[in-house]
Amino acid sequence: MEIERERLLNIASDDKDVRPKHTAQVLITRNVYTQDQYDATYADSNATKSTLMTCVKKKLKICSPNKICEIVLSYFPCVYFVRNYNIKKNIAWDLLSGITVSFMHLPMALGFGILATLRPVHGLYTTFFSVLVYMILGTSPHVSFGTNAVMALLTQTVVEREAGIFIDERSAANGTAPTEDEIMEVKTGAAMACCFIVGAILLTMGLLKLGFITTYLSTSFVGGFTTASAVHIATSQLPKVTGITLTNHAGAGKLIFTYIEIFSKIGDANVAAVIIGVICMAVLLFVKICINERFKSKMKMPVPIDLIVVVVVTIISHFAKFYDKFNVKVVGEIPSGFTVPDVPHFHNLVAFIMDAVVIAVMSFALSISMAKHCAVIHGIDIDDNQELVAYGASNLIGSFFHAFPAAAAPPRTMILSSLGAKTTLHAVPTVVFIVLVILVIGQLFVSLPMTVLCAMIIVSMKDLLLQYQNLPGIWRINKYDFAIWMTTNVVSVLADLKYGIIAGIGVSIFLVVVRDQCAKASIATVAENEDVLVNVKAFDGNAHVKVFRIPTNLYFATCERIKSELFKRVPSPIQKPRTIHADLHKAFNIDKNIEHNDTHKNGEISTAKPADNFENVVDEEHIVLVIDCLRVSYIDMAGLGVLVQIVKAYKGMGMDVYLTGLHQSVIETLTNGDFFKSFPRSDVYYDVFDVLEMLPKTSNM
Repeated sequence: MEIERERLLNIASDDKDVRPKHTAQVLITRNVYTQDQYDATYADSNATKSTLMTCVKKKLKICSPNKICEIVLSYFPCVYFVRNYNIKKNIAWDLLSGITVSFMHLPMALGFGILATLRPVHGLYTTFFSVLVYMILGTSPHVSFGTNAVMALLTQTVVEREAGIFIDERSAANGTAPTEDEIMEVKTGAAMACCFIVGAILLTMGLLKLGFITTYLSTSFVGGFTTASAVHIATSQLPKVTGITLTNHAGAGKLIFTYIEIFSKIGDANVAAVIIGVICMAVLLFVKICINERFKSKMKMPVPIDLIVVVVVTIISHFAKFYDKFNVKVVGEIPSGFTVPDVPHFHNLVAFIMDAVVIAVMSFALSISMAKHCAVIHGIDIDDNQELVAYGASNLIGSFFHAFPAAAAPPRTMILSSLGAKTTLHAVPTVVFIVLVILVIGQLFVSLPMTVLCAMIIVSMKDLLLQYQNLPGIWRINKYDFAIWMTTNVVSVLADLKYGIIAGIGVSIFLVVVRDQCAKASIATVAENEDVLVNVKAFDGNAHVKVFRIPTNLYFATCERIKSELFKRVPSPIQKPRTIHADLHKAFNIDKNIEHNDTHKNGEISTAKPADNFENVVDEEHIVLVIDCLRVSYIDMAGLGVLVQIVKAYKGMGMDVYLTGLHQSVIETLTNGDFFKSFPRSDVYYDVFDVLEMLPKTSNM
């Protein structure tokens, strides 16, 4: 049977018609299909199920030497960058950004090495191997992988605890305290072991293609988390800018305790360090905002103000003797040479395995959130799985060379982003620079004031901190996203970043359930003068055909609410919904305590009329119920039980019930649940209008 319908989209019938005064027609001609007829006509040849063995054989057949080589090379994105490198377009940007970030790597590596309560040179080792490995395996041209303030703080917690245990054991054994070198050896071994575990976890996740986990990090979560990270990073630099010595606070509320201590010791601030820091920040902000951002369309490349400030202030500091005359802290002596690689110490691994898992999660969250943030800014793609491989390999290899856990650093990453790095090959000058620093030229930066680097770090956080300006827009667009952003940010700032991750992901998952719970079902019917489905509340159309649109997946969290909404609205809009709901439950004894097995009797759904009081429910005009399942892609046992209850109720009333828009996965679930043993498959149609065409004209016209 063929359908030849003219859907009159705009018909000016009378003065009350508010539709445009032009007429457009859509003519659709096709056969009427039940679901079985549609599947038979348009069967998917690729839909056949394959066993694990057949999949393996298929993969082995297509495995040729070229294919294997292609797969291996896919784990080394730098090969692609080298082959397709455009020297004229990219080299200036990569060279400039790489050199500029190099000057940030040096003091940050030394400072974060001390922050982790290790030797400063361990920060240089962490930087060198992280930058080198990520350059080869990474996919984001803007991620600066290496030393990170958060990673250093977490490492400090582990190594200090292990050192304390070692000191107590030595004192209990022979009553003597260990030497500083022995304590440092224990700390270094714990840091290396922790770095190894972090790398192994991340690398395994990447090889198992678990990068899809990043899809659960919503844009709102990433925005709130990166902004909170910027607050933590900027705060960590304030003591160095002011010259105040603070206690290393850790745990929940550490940011609050840090500010309390800063304000309590503000009188101890080094005035010279503060003046240098303020002047540097003013110059950096002026050039970045008033020149680089304002005239970026007219400039081939931005003014490398970070590099200029470092060079100029280092020269001034050397000749003006800032350290000797004003007690301004400088970078100082840098040890030369690499140490012999060593195997991480695993003798006390159980004691800090959970700490390593937390550090791995933090490294992953910090790095991938920054990568995604820069990818959005520059409109590029990153490979989540390959990023995990790069993060894991960087930590794993570094663990053999006395490094501690690494992650992407927001300050350096944002500088690479602002300077327009084009490929990961921007790390070449950085690697060369770090090697020269470790081996030869470290002494050239002895006079570089730490406050200058701290000022650069704080200024580089500008774009992330300005994300607070987006909050009014996020509120207008989506309240759920606003809740995720605020929860992640507030918990991360007031408690700690690791608690912010838990809170942000937890709220995101919770709000997914809330969205399903708040999804509104609707009753539609056919307009009188055209083939258009309209909402019953909004349009007084035909009351004899009711189309119930299920708004979401039918599972344990939604099925009871959807059933209740349907019972309130059907069978007749003339009757009071509360009366219909009460009569249906009274007639069929349907309540929330009915078990799934009670809905079946010998594999069939009873269609016999119930007690006499049910006759009061049935309207004198025949009603057809069409359940549109187009938005249902998943149904579980609870949903299957509710669907059986619904069909039982309305078939018992003598109503015709049809299903439309079933996805293949839903059909398989219903088939496996023996639903079609009692509900005829011939009453399942491809589309709502297929049902309408098969009904008597008195029912749908």
